Amino acid sequence: MKKLPGKLASTAGVLGLTVAALTAASASPAAASASATAGCTKYYKLDNVQVQVDNCSDGWVWIYTGDGTYYTGSVRVTDSFGHDRGEQRADRGKSTANKYQQVKSIRICGTKYLGWAPPRPWWTDCTNEIYV
Repeated sequence: MKKLPGKLASTAGVLGLTVAALTAASASPAAASASATAGCTKYYKLDNVQVQVDNCSDGWVWIYTGDGTYYTGSVRVTDSFGHDRGEQRADRGKSTANKYQQVKSIRICGTKYLGWAPPRPWWTDCTNEIYV
């Protein structure tokens, strides 16, 4: 495999990640298109839980839970003043978006069931705090 020199390699890597992020986000909010072109949208993923964060003047946080390991996805948002803005949840196949101003950090969680027989035990995996 041929290696690309310095700046070209990093540009190719960023382009590859951008294309991967765009193809992974199968359902995104309508507001995403204008903000994404302005470079305001950041993409995050925990298995099948996808999160987009926009910190521009029309800021929002969007979460989508696709097919995969987790049955329910959630994201906890903290604003730039350190206030916990609560949790946003999305069941598998669903998405939700909320408007926020100045998101400082997020924490993504996914909940999965460990068995089929009632009572169904569940387990939640969460990321560390992600600064956006």
